[in-house]
Amino acid sequence: MPPSPPTPPGTNPLWGGYKTPTGHGRTGARLNLVIALVCALAIAVIWLGTAHRIALEREQAQAAAMKSNANLAVAFEQQIFRTLKAAEQVAAFVRDQYLLHGTTIDLRRWVQQQLIRDALFTIVNVADANGKIVASSSDMIPSVNYADRAFFQLQRQNTKDALYVSAPVLGRVSGTWQIPMSLRIARADGSFAGVVVLSVNPQHFTDFYRQSDLGPQGLLELTGLDSVVRSRTVGNRNSFGLDAAKLPWFQRHPAAHEGAFVDSGEAIDQVARTISYRSVAGYPLIVTVGTPHATDMALVEQRRTAYLWVTGAATAALLAIAGLLILMLTRQRAATEALHASEALFRATFSQAAMGITHIAPDGRIVGANDKFCHMLGYTLDELRALNVLELCDTEHQAKAQQFLTERLHNRAPALSPEIEKPYRRKDGTVLWVCEALSVVTDAQGRPEYLVAVTQDITVRKNLEERLSHAALHDGLTHLPNRVMFLEQLSQLLVQARQHQQRVAVLFVDLDGFKGVNDSRGHAAGDQLLWQAARRLETCIRAGDTVARLGGDEFGIALASLAHTSDCEALAHRVIAALAQPFDIDGTPAHISASVGAALFPAHGEEPGALLAQADTAMYAAKKAGKNRFSWALQSGA
Repeated sequence: MPPSPPTPPGTNPLWGGYKTPTGHGRTGARLNLVIALVCALAIAVIWLGTAHRIALEREQAQAAAMKSNANLAVAFEQQIFRTLKAAEQVAAFVRDQYLLHGTTIDLRRWVQQQLIRDALFTIVNVADANGKIVASSSDMIPSVNYADRAFFQLQRQNTKDALYVSAPVLGRVSGTWQIPMSLRIARADGSFAGVVVLSVNPQHFTDFYRQSDLGPQGLLELTGLDSVVRSRTVGNRNSFGLDAAKLPWFQRHPAAHEGAFVDSGEAIDQVARTISYRSVAGYPLIVTVGTPHATDMALVEQRRTAYLWVTGAATAALLAIAGLLILMLTRQRAATEALHASEALFRATFSQAAMGITHIAPDGRIVGANDKFCHMLGYTLDELRALNVLELCDTEHQAKAQQFLTERLHNRAPALSPEIEKPYRRKDGTVLWVCEALSVVTDAQGRPEYLVAVTQDITVRKNLEERLSHAALHDGLTHLPNRVMFLEQLSQLLVQARQHQQRVAVLFVDLDGFKGVNDSRGHAAGDQLLWQAARRLETCIRAGDTVARLGGDEFGIALASLAHTSDCEALAHRVIAALAQPFDIDGTPAHISASVGAALFPAHGEEPGALLAQADTAMYAAKKAGKNRFSWALQSGA
C-alpha cells in the first residue's frame, strides 16, 4: 500500500506557532533553537522513513523473487513428474510384453513405430535375472551385463514395483553419461526375473532452463535424496553426479520439503541466489530453481541510490516548504514505481509461462488466465471469465473435476496428489486432454482465496496410450480382437447369460488347407487370405456377437443370447459356406474350407476357458470326420 500523503506544513501546529524575531536576541535564539530542533527532528524522521522504505522495498522484491521462483519450481516439478510417469508407463509396457513374449520382443521396431519415443529415452534395454541384456532398442543387442550396476542389485533385492532413478553412470551401451531408470521384472511367483532399463541424458531433466529464461547465472537442479545431483544447469553449463550433501537446500529438505531462501553460493560458485526448492511428488527427488540475487535486487538498489540522493537534497532544502513537498512527492512516485515494477514482474511470469496458468475462485469461476491457456482452449480472456472451469469439462467428467476441486480446497495435506488428468472441450468442439495441477492460495487467516491451476497439454500422450491399449487387445494382421480380448468379452456374455437364464455358444473355426496356401504361395499370400477370411467372418455374425483371431489360422466366435441351438448350427454353416468360396489372392484364386466345432453354455461348461477347450475338441472331431463340416462338443445338452 502506498504511503499516506504528507501533511501540508500549513496544517501542522509546529508551523506558524512562532513569530520571526523582531530584534530581541533572546527570542531569536529561542526561535533558532526551535527551528534547529524542528529541522533535526524532520531530518531524523526523513532518514528513518527512507531507511524503512528501502528495507520494505528490499523485502517486497525478495518476496516477489521467491514467489516467482516458487511458481517455476512447481512447473519444473510437474515436468519432472510427467517425465518419470512416462518412463514408468513405457517400462511397464515393455515389461508386460517381455513377460508375454520373452526375448522375441522387438524394441527397435516399437521405436520406429513410435510406440516408444526414442527422443526422450536414449536406449531401452531388458536384462534377464543374471544381468545379461536380452532385448534392446539399439540396432544390435549389445553384449553387456548389468549385474554389477547399483540399480540392478537394488531391483534384485527390492520387492516393490517402483521406478528407480539412479545416479548418472557412463553407459556401457551408449558410451555416454546417462541416468538409468529401471523397473523390476517379476515372475508369477514374485521371484526376480530381470529389469527394464531406460537411459536418459542428464541434460534432459534441466531442459526446462531454456523455457524459463533464468539468466546467464540462473540455476536449475534435480537432486536425489541419496545426495547425488542428477542434473544441474547454470547458464549454458550442465553438470551431474556431484555431491549434494553440502548444498543448503539439501540440508534444509529433511525439516521442510519445500521452501525459499537467499543462498550465499559458497557451495557452488560464490554467486548469491534466491533459491526455491520442493520435493517431487512420489519420488525421492528434489527440484531447485535459483536466480541471481543481484539481478533480483537490481531495481531495488537503483531506487536505493535515488532515495539517498533525494533525501540528501531534501535535507539541504528542509527550511523551504517547496523542498519538503518535492521530497514527499518523490517518495510517492518511488512507491508507485515499485508497485508497477512488482506488477510487471508478476505479469511477465504469468503471461510468458510455457504452460497454461489460470486463477480460479473457490466456486470454480475463472478470474484470470495467461495467453497460453487462452490459446490452448481457443477462448479470449473475457470469454473465459464468463465461464466456470467445470463448464469446460465434458459432462461425464464434471463430477470428478468438482470432487478434485473440493478436495484441494478442504484437504491441502502434502499426501494428496495435486494433479488430475481430464479432457477440456475447446471452443471449436475438439477435445484437449490436460494434466492439471492445483495449488491453493490462502489469505492471512488461512482461508482459501483462490486456486492456481498449471495446465499441460497431454493429448499426444493420451492418443499414444489409446494406441497401446488397442495393440494389446487386437490382432495386428486382421485387426480382430485377440485371444485375451475374446475371453474377456466371452466372460461378460456369460455374466449376462447367468443373470437372464440365457444360452451362449462358442465356435472354434480352423481353416482347412491354409498351410498349403501359405507354404506354396508365401507368407504374404497367407496374410491376405487371413485378412479376407476375417472380413467374411464379420459378415456372418449377428449384432452382439464377437469374432476373434485366436492364433495362426484359428478363429473364435462367441454367440450371445441363443434362443435355439439350431441358430448356432445355422451360423456355423454360414461360416463354412462363406469360407468355401474362392479367395482372390493377387488375381489368383485360392481355395480352402473350414472345420467348425461348437460348445454350449451351460451344457458343455460354465467358464470361458472350458467352453473354448470343448469347442476346440469338437473342431478336431470335425477335421477327423473329413473337414469342411460342423461338429458339436460331446454330451451336448441341446
